[in-house]
Amino acid sequence: MNKEYNIALIGEIDGCIETTLEVLLKRDFAINNIFPLNIGESETTSVMYSGKPVDVLEIESFDWQQVDIALFLADRDVAQQWIPIAKEHCVVIDISGYYLEDAAVPLVQMGINDDDIARYSESNIIAIPSPETAQLTLAIKQIHQEVGIKRVTVAGYQSVSCIGKVGVSALASETALLLNAKGIEQKRFKQQIAFNIVPQIDEFNEDGITFSELRLAAETRRLLNDPEMVVSTTQVVVPMFYGCSQAVHIVTHYPVELEEVANALHHSDNIVLAESVGDYANMIDDVVGNVEVHVGRLRKDTCDAAGINMWVCADNVHYGIATNAVLVMEKLAYTYL
Repeated sequence: MNKEYNIALIGEIDGCIETTLEVLLKRDFAINNIFPLNIGESETTSVMYSGKPVDVLEIESFDWQQVDIALFLADRDVAQQWIPIAKEHCVVIDISGYYLEDAAVPLVQMGINDDDIARYSESNIIAIPSPETAQLTLAIKQIHQEVGIKRVTVAGYQSVSCIGKVGVSALASETALLLNAKGIEQKRFKQQIAFNIVPQIDEFNEDGITFSELRLAAETRRLLNDPEMVVSTTQVVVPMFYGCSQAVHIVTHYPVELEEVANALHHSDNIVLAESVGDYANMIDDVVGNVEVHVGRLRKDTCDAAGINMWVCADNVHYGIATNAVLVMEKLAYTYL
């Protein structure tokens, strides 16, 4: 394998891009040139890669013809503005959810439907799911394949980094102000996030449902190729800097023994299953900064013979954004380009 690739990264320079560069270096991806692109959210002029500074470029004047693959790790507004331009010159991998309802754009989660990457040429775009969808589908995939799942109910507990560095800064700032008996003048979330929980990440639609909630449901059904599966979720922001935890309740097509579910999880790639029913991962020590999806508190539902409860958690940035994007890029580059 002699070819090296020119890669553009679009997102928070001092956030997900820095983490993605760490993953690229760790996995020794074959890179010729890296182009970190500023989308107006940072004054950082360079980032470090392999011990050397790499200049940050302005997206407005960037020549997309230089690039083989562009990783769009930004929001839907950025995707809407720049992907139609970028895809004319390179393959785009997008995490924004902008192409959620576009059947011509394959939605790919490694370990779930890897082979769908082959469809990239239909639009020159590959969509990857949100971090919360990625960890959920990986945790329930094997159970869905072996038993079948009728319904999934998820209470998602998102760290403040779900909205990027501004969320991290907001929690740090609010905490410092309140501990010094000072008021909070500007809120990044709908309510104060320090010492609080907020059951809303983005804007409500007319039915009181947020895009992140609609997205998890749609992506889960699509990735598992089960349009009849009922998926319901409430997404909550909690005062943690990184990580995403989910209280997951599934109803299978018929009652199964807990040992059968545990065995399915043991045969799932990238899943770490807690040793006992009362055990679960420590978010600080076991989850943040790692690439595994942890499953704990696996137990039968006392009210439904076909019900299973579990606790699922992962690092939303390191695993959910950076690692997932790089894994898809590896498969794309090394198999199809």
